[in-house]
Amino acid sequence: MAQTAPLPGVSIGDPNGFLTRAAWFLGVARLESGDPRFSEVARTRVDVDLVHYPRGRVNQFFDAEFVMGSEHRAFDFNHDNIIFETSASCRVASIDFAGVFHHTSRHLIDRAFDRVVAWHTVAARGERVFAGRQSMVAVTVEYARVTQRTFVDYEWTSQATVRFDRALGRRAHLVASASGGSVGVDADVVGRGRQDGSRVEGGVHVTGQRAGVDLFAAYERRVDGFPTSRVPASWFEAGFRLSSF
Repeated sequence: MAQTAPLPGVSIGDPNGFLTRAAWFLGVARLESGDPRFSEVARTRVDVDLVHYPRGRVNQFFDAEFVMGSEHRAFDFNHDNIIFETSASCRVASIDFAGVFHHTSRHLIDRAFDRVVAWHTVAARGERVFAGRQSMVAVTVEYARVTQRTFVDYEWTSQATVRFDRALGRRAHLVASASGGSVGVDADVVGRGRQDGSRVEGGVHVTGQRAGVDLFAAYERRVDGFPTSRVPASWFEAGFRLSSF
């Protein structure tokens, strides 16, 4: 989660006021990694615009990822990744600039470990949205300084993300995203240099009366794939999400 962190949903044409937008999803996916620690993943997310004002918004964002392997049993929960984030934005010309306060913590499940893997960052984020009649492209860049850390050697993180959405009729959308970034590290901790990672995803979103479903596939290279292991992990992923967006 260090280099391809999820982002709040794009805000286009929302009215000013209190609690103007809320979104969620619950998803399950199969992982093909060649590593018995990574077999399935379940994710849930809540994304709420607390306040929308003429030139921006205040957003509250929560994301939880539960990773299963097959080391001890067929469905072996081994760790989860938790994100809490608060951001406030201001639009200048056509770009939304935001200040972001971000927390990530990673917790082992059914494994002995006497420390929490966690870090806090303060970030600057810029986002530009290109919207047409049937398509939307959002480009987001971010740089963050690590202000507190436990177990990790991170000093800063950066990320660039492109999100694409195209309507395929009244109820279906083609959706895709690509994200990549780098993590600067303290070389005195374990003697390694900058770490890089990425995620590419594509799928179809189908809307119903009250919610929608995504069918998607992805490839990801994650910095420090397992919380206590300072080596990257890669996998192919395919699954579905039940969502409100």
